[in-house]
Amino acid sequence: MKVRIDTDKCIMAGECYYNHPELIRMGREGFPAVLVNDINNDALLKHAREAIEVCPAVAISLEE
Repeated sequence: MKVRIDTDKCIMAGECYYNHPELIRMGREGFPAVLVNDINNDALLKHAREAIEVCPAVAISLEE
């Protein structure tokens, strides 16, 4: 699975990288950047799902 961020929806609130720095960091111009290309264990999958939940813009998703 992969984490995807829709930068058109993103409002740069920072909840994703503040709460889940193991997956996402602040990238160029304040947009989040995904650090892990392939979610391959349960712990990272849990963190990815939590990042999706805290995103106020609903800009984060998981893709097979």
